[in-house]
Amino acid sequence: MKKLLKGIWLLALITQLFACSSITDKGHAKLKIINLPLNYALFNSEIYKDKLEEDIFYLTPVQQQEVQVLINKAVAKGTPKHIALNDLLTSKLANFTYYGDTYPAEAAMRLNKGNCMSLAVLTGAFAQVVGLEFSYREVNTLPVFDKQNNLLLSSSHVQTLLHEEDFTPDADRFYFGTPGIIIDYFPSSDNRRGKKVSRDSFSAMYYKNLASNALIEDDFNKAFYLAEKAYQFDKSNASVINLLAVIHRRSGDVTSAEGIYKAGLEIEPSSLALMSNYVVLLQTEQRHSEAKVLEDKLDFVDDPNPYIWLEQAYVAQMNNEIPKASRYYQKVIEKAPYLNEPYIELYKIYKENGQVRLAKKMLINALEWTYEIAQRKQYKYKLYSLNLNLSMSEH
Repeated sequence: MKKLLKGIWLLALITQLFACSSITDKGHAKLKIINLPLNYALFNSEIYKDKLEEDIFYLTPVQQQEVQVLINKAVAKGTPKHIALNDLLTSKLANFTYYGDTYPAEAAMRLNKGNCMSLAVLTGAFAQVVGLEFSYREVNTLPVFDKQNNLLLSSSHVQTLLHEEDFTPDADRFYFGTPGIIIDYFPSSDNRRGKKVSRDSFSAMYYKNLASNALIEDDFNKAFYLAEKAYQFDKSNASVINLLAVIHRRSGDVTSAEGIYKAGLEIEPSSLALMSNYVVLLQTEQRHSEAKVLEDKLDFVDDPNPYIWLEQAYVAQMNNEIPKASRYYQKVIEKAPYLNEPYIELYKIYKENGQVRLAKKMLINALEWTYEIAQRKQYKYKLYSLNLNLSMSEH
């Protein structure tokens, strides 16, 4: 894979055309408050104060009336409100343009376009208009990467849950939560359900997306304003803290960036994004012994989410750090043997290094967890080629 240019990698989860960022709500009881050493004097961000929509769920009176009329009509015919709202979204989104920008609800409805974050905001706005309870949930899914302006962008996903109205639980039954409908704009069999996300954390997610886009455009003032706004919504979010550190680093304030990384790691000691980006900062500053100590700790972090390790493996492989990539792919296999991606990437690594038997083993394992006919045929052809090479080398 193409080697990355040396620089700061942005491992915060960033919205793409087909995905959206997500944040875990850690609960106020566990929140560790640490003041970040933010350099407010470095940025001229006040100019953006009155230019952004404060209430991302706001809809105009005309838009609200349109939603209410359609929902009330369906409810009058006996359709439960949460199902009526799902039906409305389905019809509204039939002609929706899945464009990569993050919009508040009013703009998403008016323009009839937006990314998955925009759609989640719009769903919440519709639910608020008709008085229906809703919540958000993190989804662990296969990471998708893009590289822009020397920043490595990765994606994550969120679902909206529309709760059944006036639900009365049966005393003899156990419920994990209020029944309802899951609104997922990009469902996949690879998705794994994560934790619920609070409303504040979701708002942090929204502003982090906007901040990430501003950073890509090198608008550091706007990026800082939006990232700091996200931080005020969720001060325990490691990816927001990581983003603030990246913004300071790219604005030339390495000292503040390092202080932010250190504070972030006190809040979330096992954050792979914070640790790996801090390593890059130390390496850039030629502090290789410190970077090595921190880098060694990465191998012992016990994050149960296999997709986080898959991200780290991709990053290492793209940076031509093959031994590290191999270790991380093995971690993915330990935590999620049902994923075929790490097997295939290890197959490529072993094949490139002439380790044909190991490459063959990875293909066999990948086949065990592959069900699509076309993909199985592709893997079997590669396996046949490897067997042929083994046979030729043994004679």
